[in-house]
Amino acid sequence: MMRLIYRYITMELLTPLIFGVAAFTGIFIGTDLLFELIDYYNNYGVRILTLVQLFFLNLPAIAVYTIPMATLLGTIMGYGRLSGDGEITALRASGISIYKLVMPALFLGLLMTLITIGVNEFIVPQANYLNEQIVWEFKHGYRRPTTQNNLMLPSRDGRGRPDFFLYARSFDGDTGLMKGVIFQDFTDGKPVQLIEAEEAIWQDGGGWVFINGRIIHLQAGERIPALTFSEYRNIPLSYQPAQVAKLNKNIDDMNFNELREFIRFQARQGKNVNEELVSLHQRLSIPFANFIFALLAALLGIYPQRSGGSATGMGISIIVIFIYYTIMTIGSALGEQGTISPLFGAWVQNIVFLVIGGIMLYRADK
Repeated sequence: MMRLIYRYITMELLTPLIFGVAAFTGIFIGTDLLFELIDYYNNYGVRILTLVQLFFLNLPAIAVYTIPMATLLGTIMGYGRLSGDGEITALRASGISIYKLVMPALFLGLLMTLITIGVNEFIVPQANYLNEQIVWEFKHGYRRPTTQNNLMLPSRDGRGRPDFFLYARSFDGDTGLMKGVIFQDFTDGKPVQLIEAEEAIWQDGGGWVFINGRIIHLQAGERIPALTFSEYRNIPLSYQPAQVAKLNKNIDDMNFNELREFIRFQARQGKNVNEELVSLHQRLSIPFANFIFALLAALLGIYPQRSGGSATGMGISIIVIFIYYTIMTIGSALGEQGTISPLFGAWVQNIVFLVIGGIMLYRADK
């Protein structure tokens, strides 16, 4: 019996959810993306086919935000329709608790959370990267280079003291070739060795090889004459070219594991990574909004005084979304500044709405 009821309620939620995805995606497209594409067409003469490609490449990033909104709207409208027609009252009169009535919404919210995480992890980074490459090419007239100039790579030990410092006049992320290299090695925070080389190349299994340079050993109060070399391999530098190349990569182009590795990489250099940590935690907190919205929307829709009309559902959704993203924006800013922890800054809006939903659920079953 309950399985049939769950299936019936779920089907009531799906149609308005699909409508919500289309509606909110259309809002994002009409207020932002469309104007951006028109600007590309007018100012850069971008071809229609390229604009179509950019349109679809931007959709995954938009979907990460619109799917939770659609879950909220779909759940409010679905339960609002059931409540408005007296079906919720009849189900409760037959002995079915509020906890059981909201189960289809929670299941749908969890499913949409997993879908959003999947889109955000496996589709968005690649789509963002391709989008940036295309935009760079028609704006500059050539392919986006992988070479970094004046690469600086400092690193600190566990006590915050200098561990090493690497400088390269240029670095090619595709070939792993550095030119004009200076490597300063430290022990207990004190410089002990300086290596200068014309080039440095990465060899799989062999690490970095410095070519045509000199080594200067440093001791307090004296400087030992330089030792020249044609090849030198004993370099205390474990970072591979792919890791170094990510220094020039936008964090929006990284998946969860890449961003986490990038944060560790930056932290070892003594850099402030609060902003990156907030972004990392939001890779989960924003998709989890589906579950939070489903709980809250089910309870809002169940109350008999709530109308099941589309206008009412849309109005309530917009208010909840505004409050949610306002709290998220404030939390993110505080987390990035270090006023609160980045983890709490990324999740504070979910915590607030989960507490509100929990209180509403407790009171609704009384």
